[in-house]
Amino acid sequence: METYTLPREAFDVLEQSLGGKQKAEILAKTLESAIGGIQQRAKEESLEQKQFLHIALKDELKQELVTREIFEERSNVMEERFKSLENTMTERFKVVDEKFASLHFKMNLFIAIALIALTFANPTFVQLLQKIF
Repeated sequence: METYTLPREAFDVLEQSLGGKQKAEILAKTLESAIGGIQQRAKEESLEQKQFLHIALKDELKQELVTREIFEERSNVMEERFKSLENTMTERFKVVDEKFASLHFKMNLFIAIALIALTFANPTFVQLLQKIF
């Protein structure tokens, strides 16, 4: 604990007004201890106020700002949604690819039938076949 001492001028005034050094010293020590107690109490209260203000500020910031836990939780939720969306899109693209493969086969078959039909509908080709057979 930090001690407080009365200035020399104040002690001299006390000595003159009380009429003796011994009485002045007793009053001075009493005043010094009272002032020291007041200083100590002021420090304790300022420390309490500082701690209270720190807690209040922390609570207010917690309400205003996103904490790391909340941010990670929300980013995990978003990541899960993206994975779900990716899986859904992959499945849909597989279905589309299968339909295109089926359409490709049907188109090739159509082209082959069309070529055969045009070949047999060609009178020159029909005459060639008649000469061969």
